[in-house]
Amino acid sequence: MPYPLIAFDLDSTLINSESRTIPSLLHILAEGYGLHLTFEQWIANYHGMSGPKLLAKLNADHGTTLEWEEFYPRRFAALEVDVREHGFEPAPGMLQMLRRVVASGQQICIVSNSSPERIALSLELTHGQRQHGIILPSLFEGHIFAATDPAVPTRQSKPAPDAYLAAAAYYKVNPAECLAIEDSATGVQAAVAAGFTCWGYTGLSHQNGHAEILKTAGASHVFGHWDEFLV
Repeated sequence: MPYPLIAFDLDSTLINSESRTIPSLLHILAEGYGLHLTFEQWIANYHGMSGPKLLAKLNADHGTTLEWEEFYPRRFAALEVDVREHGFEPAPGMLQMLRRVVASGQQICIVSNSSPERIALSLELTHGQRQHGIILPSLFEGHIFAATDPAVPTRQSKPAPDAYLAAAAYYKVNPAECLAIEDSATGVQAAVAAGFTCWGYTGLSHQNGHAEILKTAGASHVFGHWDEFLV
């Protein structure tokens, strides 16, 4: 199935990150800001969100006064320590899938709500890549579109379509001919708003009825393992 571009979300789509990063985030919110949320509450209300838009929703929901410029450095510093110690597991079958897709000549990129430095850290510390003959930082170098990017302060994070539109513009492709892969309703909404066809990935889901959530958000197809992708 040739596409001029396939754009992948990163967290809980290519890598199993949220089972590690969300508990760390919840600890910072509780210890540093007195905001106590459970993992389940986070998934239900903030899954896929990031950046100033996330903090604005937290402030609106809980009456806090979190500010991105103060919060993010603290958050990233704690995350870096944790991730450098433990790393991330790839989503099952993801590395093998990328080898197949790259070998076919398919143009790919990452479109993520994370910051460029967080994306770089995640790609660097994903387990197993060298054993599978693939180096993620090299593979995606120059092909990353971060919604939370200080270099592009006007870019809005998902569910806004900005990062997807930036990717389509960079490759000079028609979004309607391109494919996005997302694991959250927030991400699906962003891709669909940009004009991409979007498939939902549920292989690392923490939600009941996640496939239906993604379909309701606009995913035209849902799959649960990377072995099923483009087969």
